[in-house]
Amino acid sequence: MKNRNQKNHFNFKAALKFTGAAFFIIGAILFTGCQSRSDKLYAEAYEKINQNKFKDAIELLESSSELEKNNIKKTKALFEAARLLRFESQDYEAALKHLRTVVLSSEDEKMRLLAQESICEIYFDHMQNYHEALKELLILEPLLKESKKKELLRLKIAQSQHLIGSSQVAREYIDSVLKISGVDKNPFLKLKAQVLQSENKLDEALKIYDQIYNLSQKYFATENLFYVVSAIQEEKKDYKLGVEYLEKQSEEIADKNYLELRIKKLKEKQINKPFSRGVRK
Repeated sequence: MKNRNQKNHFNFKAALKFTGAAFFIIGAILFTGCQSRSDKLYAEAYEKINQNKFKDAIELLESSSELEKNNIKKTKALFEAARLLRFESQDYEAALKHLRTVVLSSEDEKMRLLAQESICEIYFDHMQNYHEALKELLILEPLLKESKKKELLRLKIAQSQHLIGSSQVAREYIDSVLKISGVDKNPFLKLKAQVLQSENKLDEALKIYDQIYNLSQKYFATENLFYVVSAIQEEKKDYKLGVEYLEKQSEEIADKNYLELRIKKLKEKQINKPFSRGVRK
């Protein structure tokens, strides 16, 4: 009787196990069957990505977005297509078109923000269209919370202003950023000095470089600003001062070979300078 009960017990467990497996298989089939056409296309797109077939993946994602009724899924597919167009196909115009659609129509605030950031990056980093980059950066700036990301964005705004020839606007903008507490001043001061150089305000630029040196000698050395200062002195035709400056700072300059070449060049220019001592007539 005991053996019979045990046998029934094991049969019951086996039946449960079989029934559970059957339900799992049926459930998987039903889930697959319930997948919408847009979901299937999205899944197929990622198979193509894994195969490095990016053109096919882009087409599948675009088709998925067209069919999808759910706004979040729809704009996510478009965002992914834009990412592939940007990084794999380098078709920036097509990427911008999709990203603008995401910005204008997505119900996901985070996705809209990411799309706007991507638009800025395409114009600034890839296309180097600084007029358009500036427009998009100024749209993005108030949307970001105070953070390192916003600080870097402000630096790009000032760079764009400088690169399109709005030097005074760039300097005024930099001065306004420098008043914000907690901002890393060095990159903004460096850019301001570059703007002053472009305006041929060399003495003012030198004062800014002195300010950077006093703030952080490490940053000054890392950015090789010793050579920038010597180049300004060379531009001013003050070769002697350029040599003295480099010799004075030689212990802080890592690249000794280049240092020697710079000093040699400045000394040669000093000798050949009109009215210099020892110049042949």
